[in-house]
Amino acid sequence: MELSKILIMMIVIIFLLFCLTSTAGCRLFSREAEETGPGLETEEESSETSDEPVSSESMTTIELWDCLEPGERMALTGSRSKFISEHGGIDIEARHFRSQEELQDQFEAASLAGAGPQLLLLDFEGVHRLAGANVVREIVDEVDYTLVLNGLEEIAKYDSKNYIVPFRAYDFLVLFFNRDILTDAPDDFESVFSYIQELEQPEEEEEIYGFLLNESEGDWIIPFIGGYRDWIIDYESNSLTLDSQAMQETLQFLDYAYNQEGLLTGGMEYGEISELFKSGRAHMIIDQYCAADEYVDSGINTGIVKIPRVWEGTGYPTPLISGLGFIININTYGEQLDAAREFISFMLGEETQLEWNKNTMTIPAVMGAGNEEYIIGQPLLENAFEQAKICRGKPYSKLIMVIRNAITDNVKSMLAGDITPEDAVLKIQEDAIRLRSGSQPAEETRQEDSQPDQESNGQ
Repeated sequence: MELSKILIMMIVIIFLLFCLTSTAGCRLFSREAEETGPGLETEEESSETSDEPVSSESMTTIELWDCLEPGERMALTGSRSKFISEHGGIDIEARHFRSQEELQDQFEAASLAGAGPQLLLLDFEGVHRLAGANVVREIVDEVDYTLVLNGLEEIAKYDSKNYIVPFRAYDFLVLFFNRDILTDAPDDFESVFSYIQELEQPEEEEEIYGFLLNESEGDWIIPFIGGYRDWIIDYESNSLTLDSQAMQETLQFLDYAYNQEGLLTGGMEYGEISELFKSGRAHMIIDQYCAADEYVDSGINTGIVKIPRVWEGTGYPTPLISGLGFIININTYGEQLDAAREFISFMLGEETQLEWNKNTMTIPAVMGAGNEEYIIGQPLLENAFEQAKICRGKPYSKLIMVIRNAITDNVKSMLAGDITPEDAVLKIQEDAIRLRSGSQPAEETRQEDSQPDQESNGQ
C-alpha cells in the first residue's frame, strides 16, 4: 500500500515537472502586459474568433524590420506567412536590411521623428545603441527573464532595464570532435593533454593533432577566464575586469600548454585549423556552433560537447554568446502594440521554434527548451544547448573589440616569451583601458573575418 502511494506521488511529480518545462517558450512572453503609453488603456483580448473575412478598415497593420542571414530570413518569411494566415485581422509588412548599422541608423531617425516600424528583429547588439537613444520600449511585464539563457539575460539590459525579447541564440563556441576516432570527448583538459601525449604519429605521413586551439583570437581565450571563475566585464557598469586571478590562471594554462610542455601547436590561422579537422588530421577543435553543418557536410562523423573543464580547475569554460530578439518602437501603442505582442508570442511558440531549429543554425533562447521534444533526440543541438546554458553575454561591439585587441596582442607577446603571464595580466587591463579611452587606436582583429560564413554554411 505504501509503495503504491509512493509510486503515485512520483508519477504526479514527474507530470508536473514535464508541464513546467514543456511550456517554457509560451510562459516566457505575456501578451497581457500593462500598456505604458500616455492616455491609453489596455483592451481585453477577445477569446472569440470569427470566420468572416476581415475588411481592410478593421485590419491592423504593423511593420517589421530585420537584419538576418539568408537562412534566418527565409525562416522568418515562412513564420510571417503562417502567422498572417492564422491571424486574419493582422498584417505584417516586412523590410530587410543587409547591415544592422544601416537598420539602426534609419530606425533611430524615424523613431525620433515619431514614426518608424513597430517591431525590430535583430542582434542583441542593438540594445546598447537603441535603448541609449531612448527610441525603444522598455520590456517591463511581458517577459520572464528567469527563463532566458543566462548569457542573453545579461545583455538584454541597458541601464538596468530590459529592452529586448529574446528569440534565438547563436554565435557561441563548442568543442567539435571526430566520432570515428574518439567515442567520447574528454571532460577536462588534463584528459585532453593525456590524449595528445598518447597519440602515435603515423610514419612517413603528415602530422596529426589531438587538439588544436585558435590561440591567436581573443574569443577563443576568453571562455577560459570564465572557467577559472571570473569574467572580462561587470555587466551592470560595463567596467573592465581583466586584471583578475582568473586571467592569470588562463595565461598560465596557455604558457604551460604551448611553451613549457609543447602540448599544443600554435601559429595556425582559423581556416587552417578548420581544414585540418575536415581532413581528419585534427581530432578535436573549438569552433562556432554554426560551423556544424559545414563539418557534417565534409564527411566527418561530427560530435559536439561542452568545452572541457579547465586545466587544474573545476569550472567549464564559458564562451561568449549573442542572439536575436524583438525590440518594440517607443512610438507603438494600442492595437499595433497588441498586434506586435501577438506576433512575438507566436514566434516563441513550440511550432515556430521547431521550424527555426530545422532551418537555421540558431538555438532557442529559453533555458527550459533543453527538455522540449524539438531538441531531445538531436545530439548536436542537444549538446550545443548544454554549452549555451553556461555561456556569457557578448558585450556590445566597441567594448568587445578593445577586449579582443588587448588579449590577443598580449597573449601573442607572452607565447613569444617577451612577457610573463603575471605581467601580461596587468598589461591586458591597461591596454584595454587605453583602447577604450581612445588614447591608443583600436584596430579590428581578424576575428570578424575569420568566423564561419553563415551564408556559405547554408544559413
